[in-house]
Amino acid sequence: MRRTTSRTSAVIVVLAILGSVLAASPASAGKPVKPPPSTAPKNVILFIVDGLGSAQIALGRGVNGGPLFLDQARWDAKGTLDSSSLDGITDSAAGGTALAAGVETHNGWLSMVPTADGGAAIAETVLERAEDRGKSTGLISDSYITDATPGAFAAHVTSRSSSLEISGQMAGQGIEFLMGGGLRQGGVEPLLDDPSVTYVWSKTEMDSYVATGGAGPVYGFFDSWNMVYNLDRDDEGVAGTDPTLPEMTAAALATLSKDSDGFFLMVEAGLVDWAGHARDGASLASEMIEADQALRVARDWAQSRSDTLIILTGDHETGNLGVSPKTDFAALRRQTATTEFMWGLIQAGAPIGSTVSTYTGLSLKGSEVQTIVNCGEHGISDVLAARWKLTWNGTCTDEGEHTLVPVPLFAWGPRAGDFAGTFYDNERVGTNLLGYLAA
Repeated sequence: MRRTTSRTSAVIVVLAILGSVLAASPASAGKPVKPPPSTAPKNVILFIVDGLGSAQIALGRGVNGGPLFLDQARWDAKGTLDSSSLDGITDSAAGGTALAAGVETHNGWLSMVPTADGGAAIAETVLERAEDRGKSTGLISDSYITDATPGAFAAHVTSRSSSLEISGQMAGQGIEFLMGGGLRQGGVEPLLDDPSVTYVWSKTEMDSYVATGGAGPVYGFFDSWNMVYNLDRDDEGVAGTDPTLPEMTAAALATLSKDSDGFFLMVEAGLVDWAGHARDGASLASEMIEADQALRVARDWAQSRSDTLIILTGDHETGNLGVSPKTDFAALRRQTATTEFMWGLIQAGAPIGSTVSTYTGLSLKGSEVQTIVNCGEHGISDVLAARWKLTWNGTCTDEGEHTLVPVPLFAWGPRAGDFAGTFYDNERVGTNLLGYLAA
């Protein structure tokens, strides 16, 4: 069911100190009764919402018009992560490395750690160990597939920008399910020429692969860079053509679960972070809701099982987002395109006022039009943030930046209790997962 690979580089193995197991609480009425948890998970599904903080959840909840699935689901444990790196505020490379390999490292490094002599050494990842233990593995991202988060699980480099090297190492890992953006991003060529891989180029082809009982390896890369934001799918012409995050998650579970040895799957909601950098509240909320829907797919699949651990967390918070009782969620729901899409139209010659009005319902004041003239796309963000009553840590031409805001974590299934606690280092996620695969 998998391709055998070998790694000759020295590997740093960081073993976990395993905590206690929470007893499973009774299932709610009408739900399947879940058997008692096993000693260690056979399957692990790790959701990484890039840029996640509690405010991102609150924004998604408000725009959703009620509780998210993660609010209503029973969790066996909850925790809070410190996301700092060796350089202080982390980037997604160091943050992803902590979750993937259980080590703290420099920003920009993917599953490499500094050595005493000033060099760098490889840190084994949970994906690599899962493959070595005979399990199937999968990586999904709605960012480009060689971006920092998926890259941290399948590559070892000291520059997250080394896309060609990252994809070359990914190609040698034996991954059974690999899907995301980046088809024309550059540097993905090593992932495109494997005769043992089935390639799918649309939702229809992905669905057909699943319907015919495919067990991997199967790869799908969509869009030129990151995948299209939810708010722009209709306008960009990819609705019904490109799969969504929940749809890719369902396809991965159908594919990987055919392995009797179990599987490891990482699902990244990367566009939450991108929307945070853009300081685009409506887009961020839409992406947060989609991540929540993908989580529901996994929980529904695993609900009656006792062998599957599901974790949802983030690598860092983005934007220092502020949501308050005054936030206008109804107005946020009326925004039907991203600030990026609106600015693209404006750059192509569309009038500022009518463009923003078309996608938000707002009638701009002269001062707001001038803000957009002065600040570009981020000017649209500033105008909308003021109208929607959101706060961010950037203004005018500034992006929203990463912060040290604590990152929430939710865990369900066998060994979920190992993730309970407040403000512990994010490396604990990686060390725990590696520990479950130590035997």
